[in-house]
Amino acid sequence: MARPLLILGLLAAALGGMATGARAASIDDLQVHLAAGRYRIDMRAHLSVRAQDAYAVFANLGNLRAINSDVREATVLGRTGNGVRLYTVFRACVLWYCRSIRETQAMTFIRGPAGGEVDAVIVPGSGDFHSGHARWSFRDSGGQTELDVTAELDPAFRIPPLIGPWLVRRWLRAETERATVAIERLASASSAVSHRSLAPSTETARGASARRAP
Repeated sequence: MARPLLILGLLAAALGGMATGARAASIDDLQVHLAAGRYRIDMRAHLSVRAQDAYAVFANLGNLRAINSDVREATVLGRTGNGVRLYTVFRACVLWYCRSIRETQAMTFIRGPAGGEVDAVIVPGSGDFHSGHARWSFRDSGGQTELDVTAELDPAFRIPPLIGPWLVRRWLRAETERATVAIERLASASSAVSHRSLAPSTETARGASARRAP
């Protein structure tokens, strides 16, 4: 139950009214499987913003708490050329089951021409997981974002096995809905600011026209 979306767990916001575009955030598929105590998670979602904007929001660790309000602590322990080592503490609750979860992840950021990938490997023995790996892939889909998330997690804490996959799936769906909408909102705001900064103001344009006039 770590952060396959901090959603992220960037992926976190109520659905409705926060995203703009022709299509609001949607979860198209979410699969959770349990085998030998390890959870395998596969998810696909769509966001109504450009993939490069969604990736930029998710890859900016300053947005972490805006994407997932359950994060209690986030500390960068070190940096590499294109990555960081990140320690997080967050609170996860599903119905009656709540737990504070600690983890340290080695995260790598790969920006592409139209999107990007974030790869996270849990540092063994650094928190509440024996091991784990997750990857977020942001790809262009007709000017919007197709987000694929895959993860394998080996928790060091007990999740009731009979209902474990159901609990994880329920929690992930709720967190993903919140996080994708938050990413859309932040990406839309960032894109709007960028476009405004590129467009000259009326006053500036008139001034330039006046200077060119004979």
